[in-house]
Amino acid sequence: MAPGPTVSSAGPLVEHPATGAKVRAGGYADHAASSYELARVALREGRGADAADLARYTVQEALEAYELFTAWCREIPEFLAMRGVPAAAVAADAARLASLRAGPDGSAFDGGAGWARYCGLIEDYAAGAEAARCDSALLEQAREVWRDTHDRLCDGVYFWIDAAARHLGEEITGELWDLLMQPMYDYYIRYDTDVHPWARSFDLLMHYALEGLRGHLSGPGRKGSIEVVEEADRWALRFDPCGSGGRTLRDDPDSGAGPRMEPPWNLGVTTKPHDWAWNKTGICLYCVHCCQLNERMPMRRFGYPTRVVEPPVWPEARNGGKCTWYVYKDPTLVPDEIYRRVGAVKPVRLGGTAQRDGNRKDGTDGNGG
Repeated sequence: MAPGPTVSSAGPLVEHPATGAKVRAGGYADHAASSYELARVALREGRGADAADLARYTVQEALEAYELFTAWCREIPEFLAMRGVPAAAVAADAARLASLRAGPDGSAFDGGAGWARYCGLIEDYAAGAEAARCDSALLEQAREVWRDTHDRLCDGVYFWIDAAARHLGEEITGELWDLLMQPMYDYYIRYDTDVHPWARSFDLLMHYALEGLRGHLSGPGRKGSIEVVEEADRWALRFDPCGSGGRTLRDDPDSGAGPRMEPPWNLGVTTKPHDWAWNKTGICLYCVHCCQLNERMPMRRFGYPTRVVEPPVWPEARNGGKCTWYVYKDPTLVPDEIYRRVGAVKPVRLGGTAQRDGNRKDGTDGNGG
């Protein structure tokens, strides 16, 4: 079994040698808790320095989501223009999105300003915690600013993905996600068993998933908590809801909005089976990226999925439903069915070299494509 991170008695964070950054201390199950909640506990117990470290760590957890959402909201309209969607249609979509994301007072949404305010509140809280004069309410205020900023950015990404499907056809969704995530695909080479031992990849896959899912503010109350369960052959990460795609499928108690599939958003889900959406109907078009990034792309490149996803499905998920990610302790243990459901075939040999050899020999990707 792949080892968990090293527990440190020096503080709540430890250096992770493979990531080159600090992560939370403890085993994988210890990473289920919200960093905000751990910071509150630390402050209550008089550990101001620990509270400050944990609060600042929430910014690290959230950074990837902020950067990706911001980039994708810029890149998708550019993609529409390149594919011949008239400028007037793209402008009309942008105006509609601006109206949907406007504040209760009609103020325009500014993701950069929201991010800056969140970071500033976190730093104010951390500085106060270190000086033993902390206003604990600042931490909750910071979380709420990030939740609002995150959710409106994520809604923007979903809106533009839906716009692409409306203008260019539902079939464009998988291709678009491949284009948007190409930089991520390139650095997934670190998960190739021909490059690094699986124990190292497994540990990275767990850490990045745990950190990112907390950063999306997954879990009850949107605090950033996850269920982490070890099974015989894999680890399961469950979130209720997922803070990005999953929350769009249900009522939002924070904003009062309903599912984004309903008015006034009316965003799309898959209406027919596609390999890039687990061959299921009712998959949120934003959630499609998890199928492409975690399953189909690594299957093509390495012969196995890096994470296996069981997504919620519309409309059943309107009343709740957990999304689950599985990371297998050994990629050879992934069942054949996981390949079949995305239109692939489990190869005889795993690793990037075997898949590239298959391409050269028979013109296929080694996975039925």
